[in-house]
Amino acid sequence: MRGTAQQQSTFERTLFDPGTYPMTLKKALVMWGKPTQFQPDGAPKIMFVWEYEADGQTFELVDYLGFPKNFAFNDKSIFWKRVGEIAGTKITSENADTVDIDLGEFIQSYDELVDHLQSKDEKGNSEKAEVKGLTVGDQQLIGKTCQLVVKVWDSNGKQGNEIAAVMQVGGGAGPRKPQRQATQAAAPQQQAPASRPPARPATPAPAPAGTEDLPY
Repeated sequence: MRGTAQQQSTFERTLFDPGTYPMTLKKALVMWGKPTQFQPDGAPKIMFVWEYEADGQTFELVDYLGFPKNFAFNDKSIFWKRVGEIAGTKITSENADTVDIDLGEFIQSYDELVDHLQSKDEKGNSEKAEVKGLTVGDQQLIGKTCQLVVKVWDSNGKQGNEIAAVMQVGGGAGPRKPQRQATQAAAPQQQAPASRPPARPATPAPAPAGTEDLPY
């Protein structure tokens, strides 16, 4: 197999103006989070990767959330709130057992997930676990298109996006094509892209999924 020239990619990180955008949940990854005041050793985090396409370009928005310990329901957890929003139903202690996450055949428990995330790959980087499937009942959430209510945070001159809510398709207006580069920084809860979307088109277009290996 001969090497070929690097292909030009239309993939960009973007800063979205506040508004409601149709996006597709392209993938989800579980990784070991950085230490915090309340979790000095770090803890598992899940990253939902949403994609949106405009004028032949693919833009990404990342939702970075705490992963529930032992996958146990907690009514204060943003993870369970977000899963319910994507599915279009409220997740409670009574129906939490309808939520199932598939992390592959070698990760069948929370302890096995922690062991995997704390191990290193051949390059010395912490391992990640790709979510093979995330279902609520018989509904598969990976690959689903929803309306995302997006806000902008601003801290010390740096801006980023956070997801205020996720709604079912039909619940909001259309997206905006990015038009300028913005300063990229990590949000406190959700991490965001970097170039900026403009005036909305009259008719929103659903965001088909693209392919891109994340650098995280």
